[in-house]
Amino acid sequence: MKRFRLDAFVFILIISGLLLANFLNFEKETVSALENRMLKEKPVFSVKELFSGKYFRDLEDWYSDTFIKRDNMVRASRDIKDALSLNEPGVELVVTRESSESINEGEDESKPTPTPTAVPTPIETEDPVNTPNETEPDKTPAPSSEPTPEPTPEPSEPPREFDDDETVGYYLIIDGKAVQLFKFNREGIDYYTDVLNQYNEVLGDEIKIYSIIAPTAGEFVKLRRYGDITDSQNDAMDYLYNRLNPGIVPVNVYDELNDHKDEYIYFRTDHHWTALGAYYGYRAFAESAGFSAIPLNRFATAQVDGYLGSTYTKTLNKDLEKNPDTIHLYLPFTEYEYTMYYRYNTTKADIIDLSYAEGDRDKYLMFMSTGGATWSVIKTDVSNGRKILVMKDSFGNAWVPFLLPHYEEIYVVDARFYNQDVTGMNIPEFIDEYDIDELAFMFYMEDVNWSTFMENVENHLN
Repeated sequence: MKRFRLDAFVFILIISGLLLANFLNFEKETVSALENRMLKEKPVFSVKELFSGKYFRDLEDWYSDTFIKRDNMVRASRDIKDALSLNEPGVELVVTRESSESINEGEDESKPTPTPTAVPTPIETEDPVNTPNETEPDKTPAPSSEPTPEPTPEPSEPPREFDDDETVGYYLIIDGKAVQLFKFNREGIDYYTDVLNQYNEVLGDEIKIYSIIAPTAGEFVKLRRYGDITDSQNDAMDYLYNRLNPGIVPVNVYDELNDHKDEYIYFRTDHHWTALGAYYGYRAFAESAGFSAIPLNRFATAQVDGYLGSTYTKTLNKDLEKNPDTIHLYLPFTEYEYTMYYRYNTTKADIIDLSYAEGDRDKYLMFMSTGGATWSVIKTDVSNGRKILVMKDSFGNAWVPFLLPHYEEIYVVDARFYNQDVTGMNIPEFIDEYDIDELAFMFYMEDVNWSTFMENVENHLN
């Protein structure tokens, strides 16, 4: 007879106890405050999904996501990794492979959400490949100039913050801040310029087009001896500008930011620029667009402390957790009406919505009330006849509010969610319908560098 093993018995007892506790836990969490995302819902049984295998995959994902004390276990896993890491103190290379949905976005039901994986030094790695996923466009109609029968209203969509990299991210965490690494992708850059050149050819010289590119924080942070693992975004932009048609105005955001690189222009725990960084991007645009930028001291300000942003929720790094950000807000003084269009609903919103400062939600959603509608319009009390369409990613959310003193109407579109099958208009037709005379492409460098995002932009041309 085999000898009784106490350690095996204790292990089985612990596992059985956890399984029983999880089975008896009827009040399961629906949101992970730690990871700032919605958790999987329990799948509904169907014979079709049972035989396809999807039912058990979804059940496994739900069980994993809602396991008792999951956030505590994720923290413990992170702490163990940190304790066993061979990284230089204060330095860590992190590869994130999770979906980047936020609490307000919901999640992609087609794939599970793995836990971020930390990769210890040595730093030498293969060139990262960062390929954002396509996101299903929103189905929001534009208002028609002719009255149409109003269908039965559908439930209003919750505000959403759409991250710009939904599959893989490479971050160097150094001195309590996260730096997104950049690898030059010639094919992606060429595609960006080809798409903008196509817009220029279709729209002609009557529509003034601007190319506005926000670099990532990695371009302005001293990386000690690790500088050779990220490529120069400034060199990439020089290459890009030389390929644009003469009818497109390249806005030199880089030099303006570089002149202020020692200021708080990027968050430490989030991949976005701060409102101050966005202001310097706006100032560079003002010079190219032919008007004077409003001085910062003209704006009333607000401050929100304790922000742990997108990079923290992806990496769960303790150095970032100890070094939260402060969000400084510059409040608009121009009178405006901001309308966001969701499905069959019209929502009036605030350019800076301080309600998102409360609780565990992503506080970056304060900018443009998430900026996540299919399309939006801001009508101001400025009477100069100027109208602009801004096609943006989430970097544009902090940038657009500075335009209010200069335009009578500002139209805002995220190409991932604009749906011309519903509106009945591609972007050139949209521009013609609303008599718009300027078009600004406002993206950050990773969306310029990788083609999937730009495919959405090209799709709305025809």
